[in-house]
Amino acid sequence: MNELRIGTRRVGIFGGSFDPVHIGHLVVAQDALERLELQEVVFIPAAVPPHKQHLQRESSDHRLNMLRVATEGDIHFSVSDMEIHRGGVSYTYDTVYDMKCLCPDSELVLIVGSDTLVDLHTWHRVDELLELCRVATLLRPDELCIDDIRKKILLAPHYTERLVEDLIEAHLVDISSTEIRMRVAEGLGIRYLVPSEVEMYIYEHGLYRG
Repeated sequence: MNELRIGTRRVGIFGGSFDPVHIGHLVVAQDALERLELQEVVFIPAAVPPHKQHLQRESSDHRLNMLRVATEGDIHFSVSDMEIHRGGVSYTYDTVYDMKCLCPDSELVLIVGSDTLVDLHTWHRVDELLELCRVATLLRPDELCIDDIRKKILLAPHYTERLVEDLIEAHLVDISSTEIRMRVAEGLGIRYLVPSEVEMYIYEHGLYRG
């Protein structure tokens, strides 16, 4: 990552369905905070993710509330409802553009995983997005072959090299929201997979019971 100008804040943007938020999300956010020298990570739950429009999701209010109870104890984490408030399909370009308008003096860093990185060429207005922010990709320890990753990025060479410069090693936490929803529906435990506050929220509100 480049050096910050004096007075500039470096803010991470972490988007997703968060249906529900789990320990893996929080570990990734902590890795990003430390390794990218961020002052803040903003979690932004999507109203309708572009690549998951066919999937049924828990209500936006519940997903937002679970994020809030999961992050309220960390002063470096915050939650924004901008995509939910905007409604419709949640394009990352629109969100980053809105964030840039709200925080014109901040350096914005979009946090993604390696599976997202190789699909970036399919994103809405991706060239303009890459002019608005940096994109930092968090890799698991078994994904560190940079040459292999470079070959999978189907973007212009100058964008590819910028993306490769911002590859960051992160902890491997093999948890998925899909697995958590399935376990709840089957009556299995989710303790240690989600924060205790999220576990309590799910059971109190009867979420994911099928």
